[in-house]
Amino acid sequence: MNSAAKSGLVGKIARSLERAGLRRVGRPDAAVPQSVPDSILLALSGGADSVALLYALGELGPHFGYRLVAAHLNHRLRGEESDRDEAFVRDLCSTLGVELIAEQANDLDPAAPNLEERAREARWTFLAAAAERIGASRIATAHHADDQAETVMLRMLRGAGAAGLAAMAATRQLGEAGVTIMRPMLGVWRREILRYLDSIGARYVSDSSNANRSFLRNRIRIELLPALESDYAAGVRRRLAALAAEMRDLDDFVTSAARTELGLRLHERIPGGPLDLLDLNGFAGLPPALAAAVLREFLAARIWNLRRLSRRHIDDLRRLCLADSPSATLDLPGGWRAERRYAALAVEPQRHAGDRRVAAVAGVPVALALSGITRVPWSGFVFHSRVMPADAAPMPLGLDEACFDADLAASGLVVRNFAHGDRVAPLGMEGSRKVQDVFVDRKLARPRRFTFPMVTLDGQVAWLPGMVRGRVALVSEQTVSVLRLRAFEEAVHP
Repeated sequence: MNSAAKSGLVGKIARSLERAGLRRVGRPDAAVPQSVPDSILLALSGGADSVALLYALGELGPHFGYRLVAAHLNHRLRGEESDRDEAFVRDLCSTLGVELIAEQANDLDPAAPNLEERAREARWTFLAAAAERIGASRIATAHHADDQAETVMLRMLRGAGAAGLAAMAATRQLGEAGVTIMRPMLGVWRREILRYLDSIGARYVSDSSNANRSFLRNRIRIELLPALESDYAAGVRRRLAALAAEMRDLDDFVTSAARTELGLRLHERIPGGPLDLLDLNGFAGLPPALAAAVLREFLAARIWNLRRLSRRHIDDLRRLCLADSPSATLDLPGGWRAERRYAALAVEPQRHAGDRRVAAVAGVPVALALSGITRVPWSGFVFHSRVMPADAAPMPLGLDEACFDADLAASGLVVRNFAHGDRVAPLGMEGSRKVQDVFVDRKLARPRRFTFPMVTLDGQVAWLPGMVRGRVALVSEQTVSVLRLRAFEEAVHP
């Protein structure tokens, strides 16, 4: 056994865990007593990287006092190979005595557009739900230094700015769930991982899709970076990883300044209402980099997910804020629109064809199909429905999915819009809440509340997609058939 390879990688991961805030059990210089043992959920694909992290975290567990649980999502996109990976992971975790949470994705159509993005969203939804189930405050992924270099190059080719070139952080928060994503191998190179696995005699599986050159990331890894290394810039991977670290420090500094500036510029549109307008007085005097960062933070607070926004969108939005016209608009990805309102900026969901049409169509109830696809045009949502035997129905992977007892829901689920006075009885809570309070807690823009879909059953609010599942037609041990729904928000164009 190559003890140097083994101790080198494990040592790097141990130091990364300490930087992430984990403390060694019984450390003599510990200033505070040990807390209740934490749980770490490891995203385990069965590939070399995640298998190496599984062994390393297993070895380090007694030193840090955490509970290790693995999670595997079978995307079912590679046929027998996907099933092989799941079987391998189950066998490996059984051999090592590691608890495993495994699920299969059922709604990833390989022929539909944006497969990579949809698979990624399904994976993170699954991981978030699994972390919540076991009470884990940390999710560990096996991204390493080569992944970081590829990500920087990919974003550079797509025209990313400083924030994009910062690439992957060693730790980051996952939404508002209070879960930290850790990447403890971000300072480890692929060759170190392979040497480590060889030194301990560990097996792993290979994903054939990683050789598919129709994916840009694969071409960067297989073609572009090797060519740059051999013919133009030896050590380019290391330089790219170093650039990411430098850009991360720069972006952290600018983001901190931007959040302070944003706090001074947020205003209520209606007294007592949410802080949903950006004050543009003096905006032209901000340094361009700070102005762009303020807009990114404002958008993050309004539309949550910035993955579809590029530097071009931020540049266009900044020009909108600085233009002479006091009432211009700009359409953004995901069905959002930025509107200049004299010395203020608003970001709201796009309308179909003006407020009057929205007011006219919102409120027209739409019955959900028991099987198939139902579009609710006035909301911008699409619902996928499927009835299946109770013993074959997977658990919802997040609040954008819901399962109902099909017999109890036989009278039919109906989608309607919000009305003042609506209440929901949230699953896991006693009593009921005003739907309006749920919207306020989730920072849903006031105009959007009247076009947000509510799934109801016999007049009761059964589900607010992505927000709350009501205590209506719940699945139980007596359930024979399950009605499984998934909600997707589409762009709504004028």
